Amino acid sequence: MSIGDFPPVRARTLRDEVANRLREAIRSGSLPAGTRLVEQEMAERLGVSRVPVREAIQALVEEGLVRKSPHRGAYVYLPTRDEIDEISSLRVVLERFVVERVIQNWNESHESALRAIVARMRTAMQKGDYQHVYEQDYAFHLMLWEIANHAILLEIVSSLRSRISRFLYEATTALPKEPANTHVDSHDDLIDILKSGDIEAAHAEIARHILAAKERILTYCMLEPPRADGQVDAGK
Repeated sequence: MSIGDFPPVRARTLRDEVANRLREAIRSGSLPAGTRLVEQEMAERLGVSRVPVREAIQALVEEGLVRKSPHRGAYVYLPTRDEIDEISSLRVVLERFVVERVIQNWNESHESALRAIVARMRTAMQKGDYQHVYEQDYAFHLMLWEIANHAILLEIVSSLRSRISRFLYEATTALPKEPANTHVDSHDDLIDILKSGDIEAAHAEIARHILAAKERILTYCMLEPPRADGQVDAGK
């Protein structure tokens, strides 16, 4: 197991810092699906006690990034295709509400800030820096959630995206150039629609955006096949 060459954690909230380190390691693939998360080993590598590691693992369990089982302990979870489909369909419902609120709260400063993010995304894409493309994609959606100005909604949609973040990352970094161009351009299209105030068009575009992300995940990422009995594997 490798969680990267992290320096010792020296932050105020150790649990949050450890959770952030593990979350990033999962997203980047440094901790692949199926990797067991051994408290003592991670505590030694991060220079902390086992308590914040245990608490961080529990936080990731609640986010759906980690599973626990009596036989395997804690391990990085690999969702099934059905779960990706369920998460994506729920995201469509919630993100439609997001864009409604964005339109209600829209002003010129929002447009300029979102255009700047898309410009950075496009520059990164032209350089072949798909990691930065992913990061700017996340920044774009985070800004939409913040413009929506709904704290509970922000918590829910960010949690759902976090559950599939490593697959969004893998799918984005695997994009060939032409689909990547289309992907970046779609963000400008969404800004145009939000600016116009057309709620129905915004609903359609954000749904298309999220379902396209789902298809990229299903195309580029290795997922756990569903069990024959339709149940989710809880670990062996």
